[in-house]
Amino acid sequence: MKINILISIIVSVLSILFIGCERELDSPPLGKVDESKILKIEDVYKIYADSGNNYMFKDDYMLYVTVIMDDASGNIYREAYVQDETGGINLYRLGAAGVTELNSYVRINLKNVTITDYSGKLELVFDNVENPKRQIVILKSNVPVTPAEVSLSEIFAGTYDCVLVNIKDVEFADTTQTYATFGGSSYQNRTIQNCEGRSIIVRSSDQADFAGYPVAKGKGNIVGVITKHVRNGTTWQLLIRNVDDVNMEEDRCTSGK
Repeated sequence: MKINILISIIVSVLSILFIGCERELDSPPLGKVDESKILKIEDVYKIYADSGNNYMFKDDYMLYVTVIMDDASGNIYREAYVQDETGGINLYRLGAAGVTELNSYVRINLKNVTITDYSGKLELVFDNVENPKRQIVILKSNVPVTPAEVSLSEIFAGTYDCVLVNIKDVEFADTTQTYATFGGSSYQNRTIQNCEGRSIIVRSSDQADFAGYPVAKGKGNIVGVITKHVRNGTTWQLLIRNVDDVNMEEDRCTSGK
């Protein structure tokens, strides 16, 4: 009899713990997502094209994407970049740092999120979301996206906006610089170029934890997220996640500074 009572108590406790764990899950549960309201990033761009700037989602539309850049290094703040097989986009004004995790596969509930064009870059803005972290649910960790190997010409064609890329055979034009100004309060532009002299900006925050590091001296590859800024023309920029994104140990094609 005592054994039966003990077993009953154990089953009851386990049931309570299980129910408690269930309540920790984000709502709506995965099994109840309306498949007709699952979007791709390319769909967000189409909605923007059809509906114009500052369109707000009113229903529980979902994006399933991978985080290709978070704000852990301080190079961006309270934002992230995400990507799926159709493209990439910026998540902006997330309310706090650390809301996303690099290389995590997430489900984003877009309810009350606004699509905004910021100087040519499309953003999903969370201004009207009470708790962005509850609408960005990590489904799986450590699933990195392989960066697309691209040339500068391909970047300038506009195909890789907000996408993780690997630019090969480039070097910093001025090797006397640091990535940004340590202790500063702005952003700095550094130029990388290929052996044909074509160039693009590497843009870094003075608040990045690598701000005071000297730029790489040699030639090689650099990984980062491509963005653009449109004002009196289009300026293409590269954002690195950390200095591990830079691998330039080959001989330079120019003498540099």
